[in-house]
Order: sequence, then structure tokens, then C-alpha cells
Amino acid sequence: MAAMMLRLLLLVAGYRLLALLWSGPSPGPLVRVLAVGGMLACLASLELLRRQRLQAAALLFVLLNLLLTSVAYGYWGLRSQMQGQLLQLLPVLLAGALLGRRALWLAAGWLCALMALGAWLDAAAGFYFPARVELAVRDLALAGFGVLLAAFVLDQSMASLRENLRIARRRGIDLARKRDELQLEMQEKERSREQLVHALKIENVGRLASGVAHDFNHLLALIMGYAGKGRRSDDPAELKAALSGVESAARRAGAVTRRLLDFSRQEVARPQLLDAAATIAAMEPMLRQLFDARVAFALDTAQVRCRIHFDPAQLELVLLSLAANAQQAMPEGGSFRLVLSCPAPGDELHVEVRDSGHGMSEDVRRRCLEPFFTTKPSGQGTGLGLAVAANLVEAGGGRITVESAPGQGACFHLWLPARPLPAA
Repeated sequence: MAAMMLRLLLLVAGYRLLALLWSGPSPGPLVRVLAVGGMLACLASLELLRRQRLQAAALLFVLLNLLLTSVAYGYWGLRSQMQGQLLQLLPVLLAGALLGRRALWLAAGWLCALMALGAWLDAAAGFYFPARVELAVRDLALAGFGVLLAAFVLDQSMASLRENLRIARRRGIDLARKRDELQLEMQEKERSREQLVHALKIENVGRLASGVAHDFNHLLALIMGYAGKGRRSDDPAELKAALSGVESAARRAGAVTRRLLDFSRQEVARPQLLDAAATIAAMEPMLRQLFDARVAFALDTAQVRCRIHFDPAQLELVLLSLAANAQQAMPEGGSFRLVLSCPAPGDELHVEVRDSGHGMSEDVRRRCLEPFFTTKPSGQGTGLGLAVAANLVEAGGGRITVESAPGQGACFHLWLPARPLPAA
């Protein structure tokens, strides 16, 4: 904006200098030389502006104006310049706005000195006429007061502006520092959250280990059976069938261990669109591992056809945490039921996790999702499982509620944003 205004002023000044050269009689060779020099100075200032050197261009323009004003006062005195006082303030204003406080007062002092010179010439021309001398003194006082007043007002305004700018810069630096601190704090919280999720995974892996070991023993027994059958047979076909059985059982054992390792691995969350029913149905074998034969396990997807945007590993962690909580609430056995429904297709997925355990009191129900809250004896629970599960659900844009009463089990309701499956 300042560069554009200065460019316009340079064009106007150049036009006036050109008019001075070609219109009417010339005041003299000196004025002609100064006019040509002034035009060259205007061109030099425009070139400096083109090179993005605003202050150098402004300094050259101010010097040009003061030089031409000096010639005008030296030739015609103060009285003839009174009508052009406003234009003569231009170098003072530009010096204060673009060059600083020192340049402002130097330009104002130069202009006042020129006015004094012009007033002296006017008084000298009418030295024998007291009225002319008095008029010259009055003109000098009026013009000088106007210049000094304009310089003072501009100086105070620019000082206030500089102070406000300094305060704004300091606040900007403070805000940038606060932003960086907040960003670091957010990153630290995210790292802590990832570590907490990983720790909960490890805790649930420990709960799954007994079930996995049970299945693994069955697979090892199956492998031993196939190996014994092959060792006792001389028939190549039976031997081949036994080896195929060993390979199949070993592949199933590898899948069990790989599933457990994948679940416990610490990874960055990667939300993706999931077929809700298919994804949760695939978790059934892992969820069953948490319960013994005394617990009736039921999973009902109810032909739900919707997708959710969630990280599959975190969804497993949420359901495993809820299932582990149910398993601990039913030491003597009972029933566990996981039901999916979508009341309005494409709206929300409702996941109901219900058990027939000992239930919770109203105070425990209200606080069960708080971090580090547990009713277990010291050393038998961290109080993080349900809290992390609730945090993951809320981070995914969902919500979780709890229904429970003493002796009537507990029911956790998960509501996750959903969208309909694409048409087949």
C-alpha cells in the first residue's frame, strides 16, 4: 500500500516538473537544471520501488521535494508559497511515516528553515514598509506553527503506532510460544495415550493367553496324532494325508499366535471404513477365549448392514475390555451377550454388551468409566480398561453409556457413527 502511494506521488511530481519545463517562461537556468534533475530523481525512485527498496525510494523523494521547495523559497519568498503549504508538508509526512522519527524532525526543521529564509526575503524586499515586515513575521509564525504542529501530531501518532506494533509483536511471539507449548503438550498426551492403549493390549493379551494355550494344546495333540498315524502307516496315501493334517494344524496354530501378536503390537491408530457386522463377527473366536464353559456366549449381528469409521485394532481392544470386565463379574459363570443393531440405517451403530454378573451400585456405575477407578483389591486391577475403552469410543466420534444394578448384571451401550453399506 505504501509503495503504491509513493509510486503515485512520484508520477504526479514528475508530471509537475515536466510542466515546469515546457509551459510558460522559465524562471532561469538553475530552475531548469533542477527540474531535469528532479525528473531523473523521480525515475530513480521508481526504479528503487521496482527493486522493492521502499525506504531508499522514499528518502530520495523527500530530498527531491525539499530541494525543489528550497529553490521555490529562494526565488519567490514565503508569501507566494502560502497557498501551497499543504503540499509542502508532504515530505514531512512521508519522512515520518516511512523513514522514522529522526527523519521526520529533520524534514520539519529543514522546511521551517526554508520558511524563515522566505520570510527574510519578503521582509528584506519591504524593509522600508513596516506593514510588509509585520506580514512576513505573521506568515512565518503561521506557517511554522502549522509545520511543527503537523510534525508533533504525526510523531505522537507514529510513536503510539510503534508501541502498539511492539506490543502486538510481543503478543505474537508469546502466542507462538504458547502454540508450540500446546502442540508439544498435545503430542505428549497422544504418546501417553498410545502407550496406555498398548499397555491395556498387553493386559488383555495376558487374559487371552490361557484360552490360546488351551487351543494350542488341542492343535499340538492333533499334530502328534497325525504324526503318529503317519509313522505307523506304510501306505504312501495315508502318509500324505497325515502330513497334510500336520500342515493344516500347524497353519491353524500359526494363525492363532499371529493373531495374538498382531493384537499386542504397538501401532499408530489407522481409522478405516469397516463392515461393522463382518468385523465384529470375525472377533468372536478371540472374545470366546476370555470365557470358560460355564459362561453362555452369544453374538448377534442381527443382519446389520452398515459401515463404521474406526481403527479395527482399537475396536478389538474396546470389545475385549468390555468382555474382560464381564468375565471378571461372573466368576461362577453366567451369560454374555453382544448384540448389534442399527435403528436408523446410515445413522448410528448400536453395540449392546450385556452380562449377568453381580452388577454395580449407582455410585460405581457413575464412576466406572473414570481413569484409575476400580473396585478390585490392590494389585488386581489398574482401573484403566473401561476408561481407555470409553476414550477410544469418544475419540472415534461415538459415545458409551452404562446400565447396571446390584445383582442384575451390567449392560454397556456403544453408539458409533455409521453409514450404510454400498448396494451389492
